[in-house]
Amino acid sequence: MYQFKNIKLIVWDLDDTFWKGTISEGTVEIPEKHSQLLVQLTDIGIVNSICSKNDFQSTMRYLEENGLAEYFVFPSINWNPKGQRVKKLIEDMQLRPANVLFLDDNPSNLGEVEHFCSGIMVGGPDLIPCLAEDAENAERKDINHKRLAQYRVLEEKHHAKEAFSSNEEFLYQSNIRVEVKTDCLPQLERLQDLIIRSNQLNFTKVRSTVEELEALLKDASVSCGYVSVRDSFGDYGITGFYALKENRLIHFVFSCRTLGMGIEQYVYNKLGRPELTIIGEVISDLSGGEPGWINQNITGSDAQQMKISNLTEHAVLVKGPCDLFQVYPYIANTELFDTEFTYVLPNGLTIESTGHTTNVVEALRLSNEQKQRILREVPFTDMGQFREDIFTRDYKVVFLSILADCNLGVYRRRETGERFAYVEYLHPITDRSNWHGLISGDYPTAGFRFTEESLEEFAKNYEFIGRNTPEQIVENLSFIRENLPENCILAVMLGGELYYEKNTFEAYADRHLVHKAANDAIRAWAQDKKNVRLMDVNRYLKDQSSFYDHFNHYIKPVYYALAAEMVEIVNEATGSQIRETSKLKMVLVRLKEALAPTYYKLRKLLKR
Repeated sequence: MYQFKNIKLIVWDLDDTFWKGTISEGTVEIPEKHSQLLVQLTDIGIVNSICSKNDFQSTMRYLEENGLAEYFVFPSINWNPKGQRVKKLIEDMQLRPANVLFLDDNPSNLGEVEHFCSGIMVGGPDLIPCLAEDAENAERKDINHKRLAQYRVLEEKHHAKEAFSSNEEFLYQSNIRVEVKTDCLPQLERLQDLIIRSNQLNFTKVRSTVEELEALLKDASVSCGYVSVRDSFGDYGITGFYALKENRLIHFVFSCRTLGMGIEQYVYNKLGRPELTIIGEVISDLSGGEPGWINQNITGSDAQQMKISNLTEHAVLVKGPCDLFQVYPYIANTELFDTEFTYVLPNGLTIESTGHTTNVVEALRLSNEQKQRILREVPFTDMGQFREDIFTRDYKVVFLSILADCNLGVYRRRETGERFAYVEYLHPITDRSNWHGLISGDYPTAGFRFTEESLEEFAKNYEFIGRNTPEQIVENLSFIRENLPENCILAVMLGGELYYEKNTFEAYADRHLVHKAANDAIRAWAQDKKNVRLMDVNRYLKDQSSFYDHFNHYIKPVYYALAAEMVEIVNEATGSQIRETSKLKMVLVRLKEALAPTYYKLRKLLKR
């Protein structure tokens, strides 16, 4: 039975449901009201996915051309029966069927999905107007698309996990970091929301009001803490909460976003396995010991109680965007590694400039007061983009990438000169002619929702100075190299110089040429540098088959080859014996990719 208030996920059939017509038979039409509904649903925190019998690449390309692909996660587009596909989709997204609505024009598909997913809500296209009305009347509580961003992280993890032979191996490579803090009052609303909304990992099922929770947090006899989690894939924000009195847990609750990561087991063991009365059904077992794949930093008054020994040396830092992020999982053992990748804040804002050389330089040059001023004045910044660990920790190897430098625009404070990088350079946010596109979301904003007032205020205080030139990149790299320990190796990942024929993004039309100019300048600079190494992806880009789905996204063997280079550099600098993942695994992955198109063609023929 349709219950709008229970919906967390909508799984859409496409042909004759989301759009009019059948895409494999010719032109289809997407009703404007359906496109609007997709955005409205995302604005209120309902996530959308796809289960369609079609060709994956052509279907996704059509959605991308219409600006809608970004609103779907975990798309299941192939020729297999839908029942088990929807069941797996729900499991992969760590949801319950009771919180999912499946829409399809074929009654047979609806019945099949109901059979495999007991309790799921189903409906045909005739339900869409009712859904639209409910969405229109619902409160807009996720305008920054926080939940969509969270499921994007989960989707990325799901794909990365496929390269590993076991879940445990994957977890050990995920660089999971847990932080427990006890200053709970400032997080009152978030913690109350967690308590109310969480079911699958709510062990006590105590549903406190804001007033009740505030009183509990102020009670000196109760020890409370909230749990934040991040890993190589992103920052999950506040995902857990406990309240402990006289060695008995009053609250012990976690978000399903971290399901399967062992967070609840880890915290429970760190608390000394206190008394816990589990109410109702939960989908996690606390009987085991402490997971060994979690590296935790603890602050606050509970630090003494929850002692942890840091067993790893901060020897290697990997800092940058998607190229380094994609290489990292192919390192078999990363005990020596720290990572600073692109991450998403709880409000949905993506911080993609942590490895931009301007931000790295400014992290050392600027005073804390200057950084705080930027944070106060610029709501789309975060202190994480000015992290100083690269300079303050005694790293033996630092990996940086130039991708962000070749894409992001740089802004400068008019009066005092502080600089930072933010989103694509092509549409400067200080240019009034771009404001309509920024406010509407037609131009990239990294998840920030601009208003004319916020743009006016920013333009008053800051100016756009362009994208870093090759000379500026080299100047920044020189500064970074000079301020690293003398024996530290700076390894720079160069950008791809091969033209991507399927590119549809205006900003990437000449990106291969931009990379070539930057690469040449860096190669010349690095020639006489004793402790500089270059990781050149161009050695492995053979032709168009080397690309995955984007100019900066490559097939797995490319990343594997780069991982082998990374291993060699680390072992040289540290005397360690780390290694990349097995070649056999990569052969199997490659074989699977090669056979997939033939498999689905055969499936399609057999169904005729």
